[in-house]
Amino acid sequence: MKRTLIIILVWVFLGILFTQIILNKNIFKGKEYTVYAFEVGSYKEESEAQNTANNLPSSIILKEDNQYIVYSGIYKDIDVVNKMVVYFENQDINILLKTINITSNFYDELDNYEKILENTLDESVYDKVNQGILNRYMESIML
Repeated sequence: MKRTLIIILVWVFLGILFTQIILNKNIFKGKEYTVYAFEVGSYKEESEAQNTANNLPSSIILKEDNQYIVYSGIYKDIDVVNKMVVYFENQDINILLKTINITSNFYDELDNYEKILENTLDESVYDKVNQGILNRYMESIML
């Protein structure tokens, strides 16, 4: 009798655990982190977003809530954020600074990109690194 009760309790516990894993899909995504995103524009038409993106040195377009959002940078380190704000202002690019959630893998990868940005003053490097960050972000959200 005691053994049967223990077996039933173990199966009930396993059933609850399995249900939590299935219903809570976030358990498979891993922890999310908040970073700073540089939004350049939000458009109803994709062609308008594409026109804006074509005039930027680096950009991506994401569809969010029936809007096409143009991003020109994603960073986590506040010093890099400040440096890049100055860079974009000098380029006459108006940005809206907002926060977004990213995966832990992409968060860790940002360190490598940001080290490059911290150690250079070459604006052509800024553009290439920014596009690398944005491309990697697109890959991370497609997984």
